[in-house]
Amino acid sequence: MQKNRTSAPLLRVVRQGIALFLTAVALWLVYLTADPAQALDKLKQLAQWDQLTSKLLEFEFPWRMEESRPLWEQVILGQSSLLAGITQATPAPTATPQPTATLEPEVQEEEDEEEPLPQTTTAPNGIVPSTLTASNSPVYATYDGVSIRNYTDYSLDVKALLEAAPKLTRAQDGPDVLIYHSHATEAYTMDGTDMYEESDSYRTLDTEQNMVRVGTEMTKILEAAGLEVIHDTTLYDYPDYNDAYNRSSQAVKATLDKYPSIRLVIDVHRDALVADDGTIYKTVAGTVDNCAQVMMVMGTDFLGQTHPNWRVNLSLATSIQKALADKWSTLARPIALRTSRFNQHYSTGCILVEVGSHGNTLQEAITAARLYARTLADMFQSS
Repeated sequence: MQKNRTSAPLLRVVRQGIALFLTAVALWLVYLTADPAQALDKLKQLAQWDQLTSKLLEFEFPWRMEESRPLWEQVILGQSSLLAGITQATPAPTATPQPTATLEPEVQEEEDEEEPLPQTTTAPNGIVPSTLTASNSPVYATYDGVSIRNYTDYSLDVKALLEAAPKLTRAQDGPDVLIYHSHATEAYTMDGTDMYEESDSYRTLDTEQNMVRVGTEMTKILEAAGLEVIHDTTLYDYPDYNDAYNRSSQAVKATLDKYPSIRLVIDVHRDALVADDGTIYKTVAGTVDNCAQVMMVMGTDFLGQTHPNWRVNLSLATSIQKALADKWSTLARPIALRTSRFNQHYSTGCILVEVGSHGNTLQEAITAARLYARTLADMFQSS
């Protein structure tokens, strides 16, 4: 018993001596390297002492054993202000919190439950508004507020075209107007409650959100003015986009053969305006709030296709643009005279109109379409 009492203090002194020796070694390494991270690497090379050191220090020092850092690191880092900074900068990882259970609220019966609100969104801020007008470039032919952007080599006399414009007369029996969509699935930038599932970029099969909806709004205005309208809602560009004009061409011919009373044929589209850097533009009628611009696209026989009366169609388009300009000066963009014929060879009353661009919202396009249709209705005369 006496021997055990004598050896216990001696053993304690030995353990403390070893611990202090290791501490001194650590401080000496820091002094030599001046690099705390390197000093720790050197200390870790003494791995064979790790278990012994930990057991010895557990008896003598009240360090927190629940920490993930090895005990010998706690001792050494605690003795050096330089090394202590490392422990503050890199805290020990904490366990990922587990989700807590939540109590569902009691369901109270109501006499009339409210309908869920429709999903809404906001149009992107990166879309640039622009009011497109004719410039002084020689590619534009302009007279009395009417401008034509000429993509052909044909010479144009806008004054003569205006003077020769045919009159729109109402039919005594049968429909007056045919509205259709070669590219019916074209759609606009989603905004507000105007949401849709895309069939392709800025395209949808939802006829409440694509060009069919725009045609429907035009039909309502024309019918309210007493005109009889056929609105063809077929999706000619789905599933084969490249064959759209061939398919719609056959339908236009069949409809005109069946209803020779039709005086005006309108193919309703929307434009797409993207700069080389990817910036998207939307057209804005500066004189009307929340309104896109419209642009009539007229065909020719420039590529050798049969289209003998293209100047008559162009003349009608100039008269429509003049009527638009007299009411809303910037609602209409310059007419685009192209090299293709766009199914316009079937009648002298064929028009292709692009209502806004893909950067516009549906509501901006609807505003423009209604004004365009109202102008057409005013141009019809009784036969």
